Parts: sequence; structure tokens; C-alpha cells
Amino acid sequence: MVQLPTGSILGFVCLGLPTLALAASSQPEASPAADADLICSNTDLTDCYPKTFEPTKDFQVIKEGQNIPPGLHVRMNIWSGEKEARLNIPMEGEEGAVDGVLEIPTDQLPTEQSVIVVPQPEEEEVKPVLPKDAPVYEAAGKISPPTPESGDEITTFQKAMITIQMEARAFDSALDDLRDLSHDLYYGLEIAKDGPVLEKLTCLTLGYGTEKMPAKENGRDHKAANILASSIQNNPTALKEVTEFWKMVMYPSCGIVEQMKSGGGGAEKGIPNFVSMLRARLGREKDAGALKAKVGAISGLLREPLIRDEFLEKGGMELLLAIFLKKGEQFDGVRMKVAQLVGDIFLDEGMGAKLGVWPKMPRSEKKVCESKARMLEDGCWETHVEAYIERAGDEEWARDFVRSLGERRPKSGRSVVDREL
Repeated sequence: MVQLPTGSILGFVCLGLPTLALAASSQPEASPAADADLICSNTDLTDCYPKTFEPTKDFQVIKEGQNIPPGLHVRMNIWSGEKEARLNIPMEGEEGAVDGVLEIPTDQLPTEQSVIVVPQPEEEEVKPVLPKDAPVYEAAGKISPPTPESGDEITTFQKAMITIQMEARAFDSALDDLRDLSHDLYYGLEIAKDGPVLEKLTCLTLGYGTEKMPAKENGRDHKAANILASSIQNNPTALKEVTEFWKMVMYPSCGIVEQMKSGGGGAEKGIPNFVSMLRARLGREKDAGALKAKVGAISGLLREPLIRDEFLEKGGMELLLAIFLKKGEQFDGVRMKVAQLVGDIFLDEGMGAKLGVWPKMPRSEKKVCESKARMLEDGCWETHVEAYIERAGDEEWARDFVRSLGERRPKSGRSVVDREL
């Protein structure tokens, strides 16, 4: 064994100490994130701050994740999104505001609600300016087309529309397909946008059919009325499209129109219209379901002011009262549908009715309404509804209808309106 002198050993140790110290100093420091009292950024380990916010008399930014002790003044600038806090102590010259920022002590509000909004200075407020050619806002929202997964459905719809236009052999199945699809907002809109299809559906609904397709065969009038009603019900975008064709709806060119012009069909004198055409065939209407569907279609169409006003001008309320007076218990459901239409369109503001449009005459005397010549006057509605109540029993909807009529009727005025037919 080699024996080293004691002094040599001490010298060796002393020489080695700087090396050890250097090695120790080169070891990486422990990350501050390991400290339970600190929060460090995941992207920058040097960005660390206390886990609990430490307030002073001056406002400081509250860092992400910091706990806020209760009893502080807290404020937030809604433009920058930063929250600041300070000690809740009176500051010289303050009366609830610091640097133009309103403050509320947190001991007056729950901690989670102690946030003060910093309003944007008035001179900096900028109101949005719409472009001159900006599209009009649609309350109904944009109606999106079906998804690509609906390929079969789209194909069915397109074929049905073409079949109706061409009056092809599969006409009845095409009506069935449209009746199933017209409840959809998109398909309802597409139907309303197609003038030729819309006119054919109107003709069928009125009971006149087309040049090739009679209305009554296979219940085509019933199906067409359902399609019309479904297409525009709760679909203001589709109803807006119908507005573009309102004359076509009110004065449809059905295959039977030429006969009516020459005096056939029992229509009123002049150009045949929606009201006169339906009125002329009302006596032959035996299908309560079809008539109820037609009232539903009328209700939807009358949501459009142009159609509503033309309907009234042509004696539409007399038509509705004539429908109400159809004899037979099978038409009780139709009567209720008529009452609902009149309420929704003219009497009940909560349902979107335009008040003051109808009625405009006071109630007529009972003896006037019992005469055949004047029984359809506007003032006779209550008399006929009350007679129905006596005959059918205490119908709540009917009593409500009479009450609504009474509330909206003027108390004075002419009981008879002279109108040229």
C-alpha cells in the first residue's frame, strides 16, 4: 500500500472542493412550479406568481388561477377582460371612483359577483353601421336545405314537383309525397316559390281541379288543401313567397274558369276569384275532413295582408259564415276550425291578429239574422253561434268565440253594408 503524507491528503481535498462546488452549482434548480404556494405558466416556467392574491393599497392585475381573499375592491374592464383588486380601505380624494372607474367593496356583494364593469368612455363609443346593401334581417332565420344524407327524400320531392307541374300519370302519389314533405320548412318554402305548382294546388283546393285532373277524384282537393296549409303554417319565409303570387292565388286560372265566366258553375258575376269559386261549390261539399283542411289553408293564406284584404273585399267572411252553417253533426269540427280562424286572424292579438280589420259593424238583431236574405251579414255571427250552442250543448270554445266577438265589435254604426256583387 502506498502511504501518502497527511499534508498531501489535505491538499488533495482542498483542490477537489472547487470542482465539487462547481458541479453542485451546475445542477438545474428545482422548478418553482413544485412550490404549492405558487402558480407557474405551462409555457414559461419563469412566469410564477403566488397562488393567493396579495392585495396592496394599489390596484393589481389578478393573474389566472389566483384565489381572491374576501373584502377587497375588485373591478374588471370589459374591453380588456382584465380583473384588478386592491385593499378595501378609504383612499384620499375618493368618493366611490378611482381614475374614472366605479368601484364597489366586495363586502357589499357575494365574492363571485364582486366585479365592477369599466364602461367604455362615451367619446369612444362606436355604433355599428350596416352596409347600404346589407340583407334584411329575417326573424324566421335562414332555412337550410336538407343534408346530403337526405338524398332519397330530395329526389322524391323533385319528382313530385315535376309530376304536379306536368300533370303526369303518377299525380296522386306525387300529392301524397308532397303532403308528407310539406311540413318541413325547406320543402314548404320550395312549394311556395313555385308559381305553377302553387296555382294547381289552389285550383284543387277550391274543388275545380285542372284541365286534366278533377279535384274530387281520389280526394285530391283534400290533399292539396293539406299541402297548402302545411307549406305556410309557422313558415313566414314561405308565406312571404306566396305574397309574390297573391293574384294567382286569389284569381287562379283553373280549367273550369272559362265555363264560370260564361255563367256556368253558379259563381258571382265578374272575374271568378278564390271566394266565389269556393262558395259556388260549398253546397256540394260532403267531406267534412276535406272542408276542414280547406279552412286550414285559408287560415294560413290570410296571414298575408294582401290576400286577407282581398278576401274581405270579395265577401270572404260571408263564405266563412256559410261554412259554419253547414248542416250536419259531421261538420262540428269544421265549425270549431272556422271559429279558430276568425279568432287568430281578426280577434286575438296574442295569436297575431290585426285588430280593427274586422268586424266593423255592430251586432245585428236576431230577426234580421233569421231571414234568408240577410243571414250571412257580418253582424249575425253571434246569433248563429249561440243557436249552435243551444243545439249542440255547452261548447266552451263556442262561448269563448261569442265573447271575443262581442269584445271586438263596435257599439254603433250601420248594421248593413251595401256591397256590389
